[in-house]
Amino acid sequence: MTTYEALRAAFSWDDVWDSFDWDGPERFNIVHETVCRHVGHGVAIHWEGAADGERETLTYTNLDERSGRVANALEALDVERGEPVATLIPRIPELYPTFLGIWRRGAVYVPLFTAFGPNAIAVRAADAGVKTVITTVEYREKITTVEADIGIENVVVIDRDGDADAVDDADFAYETLVGDQPAAYETAETSAENLCTLEYTSGTTGPPKGCELTHRVLAALSPYLQCSMALHEGETVWGAADPGWMYGLLTAGIAPISMGVSNVLYEGKFDPDAWYTVMERYGITSLATSPTAYRGLMASGDAHKSYDLSLRKGNSAGEPLNPEVMRWFDEELGVTVHDHYGVTECGMVAGNHHACEMVVKPGSMGRPLPGFDVRVVDPETSMETDVDEVGELAVACGEGTYFDGYWNAPGKTAAAWVEHDGENLFLTGDAAERDADGYLWFVGRADDVIISSGYRIGPFEVESTLLEHEAVAEAAVVGVPDETRGELVKAYVVTTEETDADDELAASIREFVRNRLAKHAYPREIEFIDDLPKTSSGKIRRIELREREA
Repeated sequence: MTTYEALRAAFSWDDVWDSFDWDGPERFNIVHETVCRHVGHGVAIHWEGAADGERETLTYTNLDERSGRVANALEALDVERGEPVATLIPRIPELYPTFLGIWRRGAVYVPLFTAFGPNAIAVRAADAGVKTVITTVEYREKITTVEADIGIENVVVIDRDGDADAVDDADFAYETLVGDQPAAYETAETSAENLCTLEYTSGTTGPPKGCELTHRVLAALSPYLQCSMALHEGETVWGAADPGWMYGLLTAGIAPISMGVSNVLYEGKFDPDAWYTVMERYGITSLATSPTAYRGLMASGDAHKSYDLSLRKGNSAGEPLNPEVMRWFDEELGVTVHDHYGVTECGMVAGNHHACEMVVKPGSMGRPLPGFDVRVVDPETSMETDVDEVGELAVACGEGTYFDGYWNAPGKTAAAWVEHDGENLFLTGDAAERDADGYLWFVGRADDVIISSGYRIGPFEVESTLLEHEAVAEAAVVGVPDETRGELVKAYVVTTEETDADDELAASIREFVRNRLAKHAYPREIEFIDDLPKTSSGKIRRIELREREA
């Protein structure tokens, strides 16, 4: 293998564009480059269901035909090019053809995480201006209570059980609407600058922000696939992160398929034996998931010894990777697990790269990816900090920039970018430092976002839902350390007058937020408090609560 320096020097964005079929960036569509040009190539997706024996294989030809039917169905519903279309679909075979069909139509995909409750769904769908939602019988009820208020006009429902009475007469049955359409569809001739996805990411000072991602995102992820993951034809990758988020949807989901590499979509929940079974069955060579999952496999001890694994590479993202996890996988499985860093707005921009000889410093996020200019800067001056000095991680605008701003939020878009010496820098909000060898080290977050099991959770959204509970007068949410999840959501709650603050109330509040907001974002710990620490202007001082936890 080559050195990191040689890998970086040899990289060219022209080579990236030349690797695609259409003459991008002027003419570029994710679906054409991912699926259409590979028709006849072989297996694109191995699907494994939650129930034993549920399996399905989707070839590139299958994805081409089924996404064409979805695109035709959207056209029949008068969905225009550039119009947002949302899905609330679990990891089932219909998921990939559906979002591919949205892109193929030239519409904008709005993924909704299936753990979201009605509140979280309503906030995102209303902000995006969604009129059409595609979901399943199982999740239809979550939309029922909010659809009239946010202007939903079309609800398309997937019924995998074939129950004729399961789909309401006011809805469209996916199997009929999509199944009756022709498979042929002329993919929209978008450019790399056209919007393809609105990925909502949580913040600390307001509701979730809709990140505008353009079709250029596929090209921007190419260095990650080639250098960090070092994927090549003949491999089978498992992007085990949830496709409701960028890493599971694009980075380790659809992007590897664009290289002709088969991927695995597993519907079941995390279970070490189930995961090892999936890895053995499909001969997975490259795993991409969160440190939480790697820690879960490590906690299962020698369970892996019962399986014949082909796994050679591990790729970790979403939160810092524990050094002991890296050591365990190397000693027990002979597998190298590398830590990688990225954010929704910039993609994957740094890491310990499988494609080159590179000293791995346990605990470090590695070095910048070829094609990306990643710096640690003083957030006040935008000047690069000195070696081993803490600053804010920033990414310079360049050929790999696909982020087009925050939907309906020009002020937040402007605040995310700073100009320095004629360059635009995106401030990630993450505190970091750079050592003398150019390695980057994650220090913490410049804001209050909680990262639990790889999910970014904004305290504002959790606090807003807490306040809807009849017994909650005030609330503040912080992250507290957890060995398994990295962080847990903890809520400090001031109750209303004449309310008994006891374990029964705490359980009621937890269940309330779990059902109304999301299963991954509810406070697993609740502490009742008389008063919240605040600034003179009335803002909650979460830093005091974090210090109290420490």
